[in-house]
Amino acid sequence: MKVYRFIPIIFVLLVNLVWADESEQFTHQHDNLSYNIKVGDWIFRKGVQVDSLIAHQFSGGKFSHIGMVVSINPDIKIIHATTSDDDNYPNQVIISSFHEFITPELAEKYAIARPNFLSEIQNQQIVNELLTKQGQAFVLASREQPHLYCTTLLYDAITKYQPDFTVQWEHTQFPFFSGDYLFPSAFANHPDITWIYHYPTLN
Repeated sequence: MKVYRFIPIIFVLLVNLVWADESEQFTHQHDNLSYNIKVGDWIFRKGVQVDSLIAHQFSGGKFSHIGMVVSINPDIKIIHATTSDDDNYPNQVIISSFHEFITPELAEKYAIARPNFLSEIQNQQIVNELLTKQGQAFVLASREQPHLYCTTLLYDAITKYQPDFTVQWEHTQFPFFSGDYLFPSAFANHPDITWIYHYPTLN
């Protein structure tokens, strides 16, 4: 009988050891990746927040959220418009660390792409423009109305410095959600990008 008392304790210890090992591997793997990331890179994820679920439901693409890398030194920082990444700053444009953006609590999978059509100077101009948007309210609305969500945050800044940038807006027709919207798949399908990384890795 005394042996059975130790089974739950042993089970918990084993689970903790496995979780610690997986967490260490996850951190190590993504720390190595960080050396390849540059300012101006796009980072996609398939997330679990309200805006991500809506985007994935209507677009059918692989990803539901997008942000842009705005700094890499001393830490990688990503700007994006979100509803609930940070409980202290809900429904607005925020800056997250790389690990905050890709944490398993928010991201089922993620990927990083580099827009080849933008120069380093343009990328820095776009970053400077995006930084002025920090703290502005998240507004999910059609193209014809005032809006500010993850894709339009990037789109408006990019087109200001690269007017030739074009992506496919999608028309939706649902109660309280109709009109032309821009989804992350439009960026992911752009012909002039290079994929830097996918997690999980593609076979």
